[in-house]
Amino acid sequence: MDYDYRNKSGGPSYPRPMYGPPSTSPSPSSNHPMYGYPKIGQQTGPGPQFFSPPERNSSFQHNTSPSSGIGIRVNLKPEYRITPPPQLLPRVGDIHRSSFQFDFGLERKVLAEAEKDNPDWSKFGSENPPAKFHEPSPSSVGQMQGVDHVVMKYTASGLNREAVNIAVANYGDNPTKVQEFANGFTAIREMGFPTNAVADALFMFENDTDKALAHLLHGSS
Repeated sequence: MDYDYRNKSGGPSYPRPMYGPPSTSPSPSSNHPMYGYPKIGQQTGPGPQFFSPPERNSSFQHNTSPSSGIGIRVNLKPEYRITPPPQLLPRVGDIHRSSFQFDFGLERKVLAEAEKDNPDWSKFGSENPPAKFHEPSPSSVGQMQGVDHVVMKYTASGLNREAVNIAVANYGDNPTKVQEFANGFTAIREMGFPTNAVADALFMFENDTDKALAHLLHGSS
């Protein structure tokens, strides 16, 4: 069926292109923006209504006037404020250093005189000459080394060194006597009795610990 477009009043009507230039004719005002999204706070009829957000409390608003300055103002409690430093005492004058001159010439002369075979101490105005250290003779050195070796032998077995020294000096290298004395001496000495009193009591009662302790208890009471 053919349709005559020429008979239609108002001129021919063509479909509007999809991407054509915008029309310059004024369009009637609409309460709705494009794409159908209403403005916030605008009533749109019976549908859901939108309300503008409530204003914040005025107590949280900061005054930005030029007289108040820029930023946040903080007030500190008096106990947390930094106080000025305390006043220092006036500066004391420099401490004078000692001007005493030490002279070690006399000490050097005394040492040099002590090295002579026949020192003359009268020129130093001293009646009591300093004691001269005598080196031990080889025999005494050997004897001391022997005693030390014996003492070390007993102390290595766990005996008290102080007790071993006294026992070796009195009994010599006698294992039975040294061990008896060391055991009794250590037991009584731990009770707080003096060293000499404990040793004398043990020597008196032939290393009998009970008799030596009884003697010390009766003697101290």
